[in-house]
Amino acid sequence: MFFILLVVFAAVRLAPSSPADILLGQHANAAARAAINHQFHLDEPLPIQFWLYLKGIFLHGNLGESYIQRGQSVTSLIAGQFPVTVQLAVQAMLFAIALGLPLGIAAAYYQNTWIDRVAMAFVVALTSIPSFVLGPILVLVLAIQFHLLPVAGWDSPVYTILPTVTLGARTAAQLARFQRAALLDVLGQDYLRTALAKGLSRSRALWKHAIRNASLPVLTVLGVNFGNLLTGSFVVETLFHVPGIGYQSIQSINNRDYPVIQGVALLVAAIYVVVNLVTDLLYRAVDPRVRDIESMQS
Repeated sequence: MFFILLVVFAAVRLAPSSPADILLGQHANAAARAAINHQFHLDEPLPIQFWLYLKGIFLHGNLGESYIQRGQSVTSLIAGQFPVTVQLAVQAMLFAIALGLPLGIAAAYYQNTWIDRVAMAFVVALTSIPSFVLGPILVLVLAIQFHLLPVAGWDSPVYTILPTVTLGARTAAQLARFQRAALLDVLGQDYLRTALAKGLSRSRALWKHAIRNASLPVLTVLGVNFGNLLTGSFVVETLFHVPGIGYQSIQSINNRDYPVIQGVALLVAAIYVVVNLVTDLLYRAVDPRVRDIESMQS
């Protein structure tokens, strides 16, 4: 988290313009620029600026105030917009689970049949289309051509459908691929092949034994992708004008609003740390072998 904060702090200051340019315009006089820079401590050396920022975080829990939205603290801005991003990420993950896991299970169960080939072709198509291409396609077809859904906004549940599908499509494809590969690996294990040879039906072997034993790699994908959905929705939020931290971050980058950019970067780093920790803890709950290994090591 400290390294990410350091990199972001340095990177935003390499931009060709400054907050004074945004607030005053590029034709403002030198005295006005100097006053703005002094107000925000931008006339201090970079190490001093970084020290003042860290001091505010660790000693006072203060992420600073927005340069552009005067009087608004970064904490209040993030607190007001982060729930929208969480809602979008949760909906996208539920959509990915509802689409990806059944596709992966069906492809594994009907391996090397037309169902497997169609499912995997659909998965490859979803994987190959980036969100900034899929989103406009969905808008063109579902919103403009057939008038089934609104183009953009966040006013009611129906407005969330297009951004949810756009954000969750690639995750659904990854889940389907990992679910299929994990199930085929488990179904190829000696104990299941022996059970199948003794008369256990393939469907019973799949539902009773294989799915649970194949859950670890799928759980890893779920954990990593949920972190990606929470922090990687910048393009989707901007495309559909979703008032979350992704949309706010793009606006802050355009406005050179350093404190907001740095606050969002710190939040993103914290999310990845927490999501990876929770994923590791879920390993122990899902797979008893992990607990057994830890007991042997202790």
